[in-house]
Amino acid sequence: MSTVSDSRRPRLRLRRNPMWLLAGILAVVLGGLASAYLYTSVAATDEVLRATRTIHRGESITAGDLTVVSVGSGSGVSTVPGERLASVVGQRAVLDIADGSLLAAGTYGDGALPAGMARVGVRLEAGRYPTGLTAGTTVLVVALPETNATSPDAATAQLPASVPATLTGPPTTTDDGAVVIDLTLGTGQSEIVTRLAAANRVSLVEQDTGS
Repeated sequence: MSTVSDSRRPRLRLRRNPMWLLAGILAVVLGGLASAYLYTSVAATDEVLRATRTIHRGESITAGDLTVVSVGSGSGVSTVPGERLASVVGQRAVLDIADGSLLAAGTYGDGALPAGMARVGVRLEAGRYPTGLTAGTTVLVVALPETNATSPDAATAQLPASVPATLTGPPTTTDDGAVVIDLTLGTGQSEIVTRLAAANRVSLVEQDTGS
């Protein structure tokens, strides 16, 4: 039985389809572009502001209260660009801003008082206010009678039994152990509360806002 030598065997010619070759090259290019886009999206970051402490509602924001951090772009989280740090400093928190949280638009403002409201500062001795007061706490301003007075004076008679108010900022302790507190309350009672505070006849009661 004879065999055909390798040199005499017919050779099959592979036919290359240019369309398939082009499609393969295109797929490789598109895959590379997709990988590059995905890497860029993940690696891209934005410089934003983050709180370094809990900033209570009503407190003025200082440069030490904020730091600039990097977060991934397109995270969908409302943030404030780090380049706006200078414009944020000096503003007041309109909501409590938690320590470590990213600063969001709408959580701070210029501190302008709403219509019909006034800001009053009072100095209180120990025992005239509850401990643990923070900015944003709702309190009742209670007028105390004059010492040795047998009947209410005119100022006390004009003041309701209590006046609701909100702490604009945290209490500041003085050298003698008293505290100074800024209150936001209705304009109609602001003058009388100021006069009573000057006469050391004001006490604060913390109000339960959940009731």
